[in-house]
Amino acid sequence: MRFRSVTLVCALLALPALAFAGDRGRLQLPDFTALAKKATQSVDISLDPSLLHLASGIINSDDSGNGAAVNGVIQGIRGIYVRSYTFDKPGQYSKADVRSVEAQLLAPGWQPIVSTHDLKQGNNVDIYILRNGNRTDGVAIIAADPRQLTIVNIVGSIDLAKLAQLQGQFGVPKIGLTAGGGTPGSTVTIQTH
Repeated sequence: MRFRSVTLVCALLALPALAFAGDRGRLQLPDFTALAKKATQSVDISLDPSLLHLASGIINSDDSGNGAAVNGVIQGIRGIYVRSYTFDKPGQYSKADVRSVEAQLLAPGWQPIVSTHDLKQGNNVDIYILRNGNRTDGVAIIAADPRQLTIVNIVGSIDLAKLAQLQGQFGVPKIGLTAGGGTPGSTVTIQTH
C-alpha cells in the first residue's frame, strides 16, 4: 500500500513536466489567485510567442532608444511569464506557495547560477538556467522577501550576456549583481517597481 502511494505521488509530480515537455524551459506556474487577493500590488504577465511579436512592435516605437537592443534579445524567446506580489505586511505568503516551482527546477538540465539568502533581512534570490549544450533554453528567477514574492520564467534561447537588457521590460525585475568574487559581501538587488 505504501509503495502505491509513493508511485501515485511520483506520477502526479511528473504531470506538470509532461504537460510542458513540448516547450522546453517553460515552468508550470501555480494559480496564485489567493495571493493576488491578499496583495496590495500584483503583476501577472504571460507573453507567448504571438504576444511577444506584438510587444516587439510596440518596443520599436519606444522613444528610449533601446528598442532595437531589446528586440534583439527577445528574438529567440518563446515566452515571458511573471508573477509578482507585494504585501502590506510580512507573512502573507508561505514557502509552500513556491514549492511546486522549486520542484520543477530540480529536473535534469536546470542549473542554479545565483543563490543569495539573507536570513537577517529574510531576502532570498535564486536564478536558474536550463541548458542544452551551449544554448540556454530557459531562465527562472525566484525572488522573495518578507513582503514580496516574484517569479519570472523566460522561455527560449537567450544569450545570458544580453539578459540584463530585459531588466525593466515585460515585468522582468531589475537585477543588480555586485560581484564580490564569492565573498560574503556579494549582493543581488531585485527591484520590481
